[in-house]
Amino acid sequence: MELLSARLKYIPVTIDLAQTIMKNPLAFYYKYQLPWNRSWPHDGLKAMLPFYVESLEEDSNHLGFGPWIIMDIDQERVIGDIGFKGIPDQEGTVEIGYHIVETERNQGYATEALKAMCKWAFENEQIRNVEAQCGKSNIPSQKVLINNGFAQTLSNRDMFTFQKNKQKESKESTPSRKEI
Repeated sequence: MELLSARLKYIPVTIDLAQTIMKNPLAFYYKYQLPWNRSWPHDGLKAMLPFYVESLEEDSNHLGFGPWIIMDIDQERVIGDIGFKGIPDQEGTVEIGYHIVETERNQGYATEALKAMCKWAFENEQIRNVEAQCGKSNIPSQKVLINNGFAQTLSNRDMFTFQKNKQKESKESTPSRKEI
């Protein structure tokens, strides 16, 4: 399973890929013949991978509801990662998070990646909402969320919560013609 958008490719992290990243990140770069980026994987991703692997081992249907690697299609390099923090809850909500390596920021990659992942999520019948948390001081990330149709729903200490709802497809009704 792989997703594509205009400039980016998204690869879901499988059990094998997660174990490679946890044990020897350089082996990941070698396997995909990519230039090494010292800034990726970041500590947050490395910390959550063991929990994600455990989730995948319990149910392989969780693939896609964890981290995805973001890669530049043209230059074949790692841009960062994006992903969900688990399967949808009872209300049909999934939480998303993303990280773009510092050298790749301010180029629209986060906006493009978030749009692609929301589209993927909303193709799932169980998902009705995508939620994200963002630090109050993280203005660039807030802009990414707002530009993707997210609205702030909660303010809590140093964090904002944003949410995007699945849009119901509007069925255009054709006006009936009156016969004369």
